[in-house]
Amino acid sequence: MRVLLLALALVAAAPASAADLVESAPKPVTITVQDRDGRDLTPTALGGRLTLVHFWASWCGTCRVEFPAIDALQRDMRGEGVRVAAVSLDRLGWPAIDRTVDALEIREVTLLHDRNREAAQALAVPGLPTTLVLDAQGREVGRIVGAGDWEDESLRAKLRALAGK
Repeated sequence: MRVLLLALALVAAAPASAADLVESAPKPVTITVQDRDGRDLTPTALGGRLTLVHFWASWCGTCRVEFPAIDALQRDMRGEGVRVAAVSLDRLGWPAIDRTVDALEIREVTLLHDRNREAAQALAVPGLPTTLVLDAQGREVGRIVGAGDWEDESLRAKLRALAGK
């Protein structure tokens, strides 16, 4: 029994690859999150052909490990119309967000805050990290639950295809 539990834990801890990007029929996403100045924004305000709405928190260990890779994905794929909106669920707000992104040297992604976790609840985010893939019309066309292997070329190819490139 212990061996089975250990095996399940190791599988659950493995980063998601292209096979773990679950595509779906386009469904509208109508959420609002806040920028640093407290302005309400929708993910489509970022203007990407494809927007990754990445839910995370400073207290989530897996999120902290994954964050530099998703920041690099934004740097590498910005020219291909991909935008990453990292939406923090931190109840302590911008001070906690800033400490984390400074410590991890995050520079590329757009940082947003789901202050009351209303967006995460509306989208049925089951845990952290979770990344929603939105098309240019703001419709969810896929999601990854758990850490993504953002350096995986097959995952990047799938994102390019969804972006229409």
